Amino acid sequence: MTRPKAYDPQQGYQYQILFRYSGIEWEHCDYAVDKADKKYLLREYRMAPRDQGEYKAIRLPKKYHGVK
Repeated sequence: MTRPKAYDPQQGYQYQILFRYSGIEWEHCDYAVDKADKKYLLREYRMAPRDQGEYKAIRLPKKYHGVK
């Protein structure tokens, strides 16, 4: 997978959540600290009343997983 334009790793997070509206480029949406947080955030975003689009999470490199 190529890096999206929204790729912006932040220290202390394991995942970056991205949103894409009708096939356009992926945009940054949020960060998740761990797997449980990622699952919760994706579920909440998918339930939100927003136009058709899709969400996905990418795992950030291990060097960013430390404490914020």
